[in-house]
Amino acid sequence: MHLLQMSFSGAAFITAVVIIRAVAINKLPKKTFLVLWELVMLRLLIPFSIPSMFSIYTLVTHSISSAALPEAETAYSVPAVQGLFVTVQGMEQPPVDVSPSVSIWFLVWCAGVILITLFFLISYLRCLMEFRTALPVHNHYVEKWLEERPLKRPILVRQSDRILAPLTYGIFRPVILMPKKMDWKNEKQLQYVLSHEYVHICRCDTVTKLIATLALCIHWFNPFVWMMYLLFNRDIELACDESVVRQFGEKSKSAYSLMLINMEEAKSGLLPFCNNFSKNAIEERITAVMKIKKTSLPAICIAAILIVGVTTTFATSAAGTNREKNTVHDTDFSDEEFDKLLALQFDGYEDMSVSEFQNKVWELTDTEEYHNLLEKFSQNTTLYEQKDSNEIASFLFYTLEPLTAEKWQTRDFGGGMATDYPGASDNAMLEFVFSLTIQNADTLTVGEYRAARLGVASGLQNILQGKTKEQLQNDSFMQEAIHAEIEKLNEQWNTDKLQISVEYSFMPLSELDGGEGEQENIQQGQERREYPNGTEEDYRSLLNLKTADYQSRSVADFNMDLLEWANEDYERMERINGDIACQDFSVNLSSDELSFVVLTTWLSGVENGKYVQSNYTGRKEEDPSHNQYLPSKTAEENGYGAWCDLFYQFSWHIADKQTLTVGERDDCISNMMNEIQDFWNRTDMEEMLNMTEDDIVSKLKEIAAEYSNADLTITIRGDSVGFEKMDERNMQGI
Repeated sequence: MHLLQMSFSGAAFITAVVIIRAVAINKLPKKTFLVLWELVMLRLLIPFSIPSMFSIYTLVTHSISSAALPEAETAYSVPAVQGLFVTVQGMEQPPVDVSPSVSIWFLVWCAGVILITLFFLISYLRCLMEFRTALPVHNHYVEKWLEERPLKRPILVRQSDRILAPLTYGIFRPVILMPKKMDWKNEKQLQYVLSHEYVHICRCDTVTKLIATLALCIHWFNPFVWMMYLLFNRDIELACDESVVRQFGEKSKSAYSLMLINMEEAKSGLLPFCNNFSKNAIEERITAVMKIKKTSLPAICIAAILIVGVTTTFATSAAGTNREKNTVHDTDFSDEEFDKLLALQFDGYEDMSVSEFQNKVWELTDTEEYHNLLEKFSQNTTLYEQKDSNEIASFLFYTLEPLTAEKWQTRDFGGGMATDYPGASDNAMLEFVFSLTIQNADTLTVGEYRAARLGVASGLQNILQGKTKEQLQNDSFMQEAIHAEIEKLNEQWNTDKLQISVEYSFMPLSELDGGEGEQENIQQGQERREYPNGTEEDYRSLLNLKTADYQSRSVADFNMDLLEWANEDYERMERINGDIACQDFSVNLSSDELSFVVLTTWLSGVENGKYVQSNYTGRKEEDPSHNQYLPSKTAEENGYGAWCDLFYQFSWHIADKQTLTVGERDDCISNMMNEIQDFWNRTDMEEMLNMTEDDIVSKLKEIAAEYSNADLTITIRGDSVGFEKMDERNMQGI
């Protein structure tokens, strides 16, 4: 648990104790509040808490960002992404705004801890130096009193002219320090004072005060902790007063209160880690003494219930049920279905051998209901997208499915990394597929399998990290670095129980150009051509797929035909793809033919790309997506201009490729794109300038939902929309 979370939870606990104290300070045994304050200290100092369904945080969720130190700068930085494919950001990217504030906060906190600690330490050392001048007390009554109260820790009674009220200090050799002006002949007063200090010693109040001071030093920024420190010191005295009065009987209340009044209340400086007989809240002490009553069983029961109840409510953390931790929102799984999936995550499953885990899963899931549920989970896109951030999704896709599938002995996992230098025509890219082959399922544990998968993926992902631009541009250097890392991974993870193998493809970083023209083309979504234009023969072969009934064919059948066509001649396909991307056709096409090429074959081509990627990596087929840049809207007035730009990305999910027809798919997506284009075109420039990005996102989502149905779902996420605007016309008077 992070410091701010601990401090926040402690503040809530302190507030509860303060309220109870205000209501019941003279109605409950005073030790009740000492126990509560001690529990508060534990909450402030122990960096974890026990989950409880009765915790207040189970009902009221809260989140405080944790403090973290900024990472050292490198030629580029790697974002914190859990998945197997991440992008390495170039130096030209703006720095994260959080890092400086985090660093300042950490330094300020450290400075505060040091200053507060030094303040208490110096004050205590100064007091100890003064106390060294104290002289032993030679008094018959005191000596007799000490003889009657033997302890394993020897108690000393000394006197000093540097103090005005009795106090106790020391842990292993406690000292009761009395003012030199003490009336040594008043044995009744001596009896009360010594008994009060003796209670402090027996309860080790010096130690608890030291713990309270430690909590204060760590949480110095929290005003509630300062309040706790003040009230805790008061309640220590109240509890001791109560103990003394109960020891001498209720008839002693008046005499004890009179003794408190007669005692000087002034203190000479701060006395940390000492238990001082006198406190500023003398009225509170006298009132509390006069209201002390015989302890009753109901009062003890109420105190116990309060301690347990308040601690359970405020000192525990939110109950983390399996369902709350693992349920993925926005899925159509019921609670009962999630419970069934969670039932496969057996207690201690990571310590089971693979064969033991398999047999237990296969035995439990050998029902039609479970078969249907597992099939539903494997096809759920939302659950798949959460596999790197959600516990149950990760378990299902990375442990359950690989180890219990039909071909479980060997499993492929793919991923990659890429740099993102804006000035590079081609960024460095590493794509990899690694295989885990189980050699002995009886001895290999599930935990060892999981550790190997994570370890190999992490090692491969980190290959580009820390490399300079010159190294990334040097193909031979990078090949050697990649081979070295793979050898290292082989040595680390290859055993007689599990074997790994890695295949990869590396593209070095091109020379950084940074030319404004090319950079503008990149920003506008235009791609550089790597292949020449498609030929007449290329297009005629493709248009052979444009049969009279192609629109009524299923997406699955048409996509397979297109995939076979693409596999016949890879470069032919790339030439036509280049024409589509650049909108540059050297062949005359009719409007129907052009629509077939740029819409139908393009959509199916993107879908086939995801299909091939799924087969290659062994992962579930991802939904295809497309980036769309709309032409800028501009206006000019008296030589000053205004403009708006819009970029959006949409993805589409096909429920069943066997039932959805090509025509239905093409109509939904093309109509959606046309509607967004119409909205962009028909919206007045002034109206557009008054819109926010949230307004644009809301409108695009509305259009996407309008053209979605049960067979085809079109999704536009808010983080995949870029809306920029600028109006410089109001600058003409400057």
